[in-house]
Order: sequence, then C-alpha cells, then structure tokens
Amino acid sequence: MTQQTSKQANKHSDWVKIVESRTEQKKQSLRKNTPKSNRMNVTFISMLLGGFIILASAWMYFSGGAKIQGTMLDLTAQNKISRYFSKQFMTGSWQFQKAKFDDGEVNIFISIPQKLSMNEKELESYIKHSLCPPASSRVWLDINKSELYINLYVDPPRKSNFAQCQNPHSHA
Repeated sequence: MTQQTSKQANKHSDWVKIVESRTEQKKQSLRKNTPKSNRMNVTFISMLLGGFIILASAWMYFSGGAKIQGTMLDLTAQNKISRYFSKQFMTGSWQFQKAKFDDGEVNIFISIPQKLSMNEKELESYIKHSLCPPASSRVWLDINKSELYINLYVDPPRKSNFAQCQNPHSHA
C-alpha cells in the first residue's frame, strides 16, 4: 500500500512540475509579447488622438468663420442692452428674461404666456418688424457689429422661436 501511495505521490509531483513549467512558459511568452503589443497600442492611440486633433481643428476653423471674432461686448454695453429690452417688456404678460452675450452675438430671451398662432415664417417676420429695435435706436451703438437675435419662448428657452434683427452697423 505504501508503494502505491508513493507512486501516486510521484505522479502527482510530476504533474505539478509539468503544470508549473507550462505556466512559467506562458508567463515568459507574455513578457516577450507585451512590449510589442504595448507599442502597437501606443501607436493606435496616438493615431486616434492625432485624428481627433485634426478633426477638432477643422471644426473650429470652419465653424469660427461664420461669427465675427473678437467682438465681445464690454460690461457697460451689456448692461445698456439688457436695460433697453427690460424696459420694452416691463408691463404685460411678455417678460424679458435674460440677455446672453457671446462672441459676436447677442441673444435676447422673452418669455410669452402662450404660443402664438403663426407659422415660422410669419413669426420670424413679426419679430423682425415688431420686436427688433429700429435702425435709429441708440441700442445699436452698444450692439455695434454684433448679431442680434430675439428669442420668444413659452416653456424652455431652448425651444424658442427666433429671428435675427437687421443690424444697421453690419452693412457699413
């Protein structure tokens, strides 16, 4: 019985040695392959990053051409413009909510109690002819060459109807 147990123990130790040697071989082959695969991963990631940078640069170049660059209004002009529109909508159910000033753009947001029964073209024409400041208004001196948009909305401002006002200074 001890001979049989000793044979089983030897077989088991032989089996353990084989498994350990195979495991060691796999580890060594992984160590050899890792630098190469890492180089491939770094190359792939670098190519992706380079492509992203090129696309982002192209997007910024082409989207930036539509706006007037470097015409951010100073704080005094922003306050005057906000005051002008808040006075226009002081009474009644239409309320001036905010003015948003971006590079080369002024957006005026006016909250209205209910949606107007006009199609988009009629509403745009209404905004341009009734709500935009007249060409003789002093507010255009503060707006200068920026684009002016009037936005009318019922609930969220992002669902507003808007129109671009004709700036008398942009055609000078």
